[in-house]
Amino acid sequence: MIARMDTVTLASEKGGVGKTTLTVGFAAELARRGVRVGVVDVDPRATATTWLDVEAPAGEHVGAILGSDDVAGAAADLALPSPWNPQIHVVPGSRDIAGLESAQQEYGDLRLKRALDGWDRDVVLIDSPNRQGGFLIRAALTASDRVVYTTTPDEDGRAGVEWARWNVARYRQLSPLNPNLVEAGVIVTRWPDTIPTIDARNAVTALEEDNDGLVLHPLVPERVAVRSARAAEVWWGDYDRGEPVATAIASLTDQLWPNIAKEA
Repeated sequence: MIARMDTVTLASEKGGVGKTTLTVGFAAELARRGVRVGVVDVDPRATATTWLDVEAPAGEHVGAILGSDDVAGAAADLALPSPWNPQIHVVPGSRDIAGLESAQQEYGDLRLKRALDGWDRDVVLIDSPNRQGGFLIRAALTASDRVVYTTTPDEDGRAGVEWARWNVARYRQLSPLNPNLVEAGVIVTRWPDTIPTIDARNAVTALEEDNDGLVLHPLVPERVAVRSARAAEVWWGDYDRGEPVATAIASLTDQLWPNIAKEA
């Protein structure tokens, strides 16, 4: 469907702003369209891994890539299929990788990029940690073609985008490893669409003013069904109450991958 593998990192300095929700949501939507999707979980909480109902054997997770130099093509070897859809393959996360942030990693920023070589995926989605500027996010950015920021319509969400963008700018300024990294958009999640508050409306207006036209629409609505689906390790799109979220993510998929939309 696409000429070459497209790798996208979901990023924010703030937790709870929808990085994992969008990671698994985009994976489900793309897979539904027949796209071969890879998910790489570099968040030590490994929420994307558990949500996609994947359980890795001991030691066979993304840490085997990030903690070693012998990683060429390792993503394909470590990836496990998700029960959600056979098109989704996951390189699992693990709490063990948290220790890599403080360890010396000579040439470590290149490991994930090298590990992705030869993986038979059309799109790879990287769920990143909240802590920007560290080894894990640098590895993700080095491996990526694009970065998408996630936020909620409040001051904390705005600050998360601001700091994440600042760190990406610093990365591009100081690292020669990926000068062509593209900022592809800012996505607002947990939008209270039934009764939008003045504060939420003002936050979105401020986000649009602060982010150079990067805010994408539609905004992703808040639905309890998403939290319930996370607890059950299933996709909310299978339930009527989750349909508004699935519809919003489908529209955002059309914008981020327009060539795939044309094929669909």
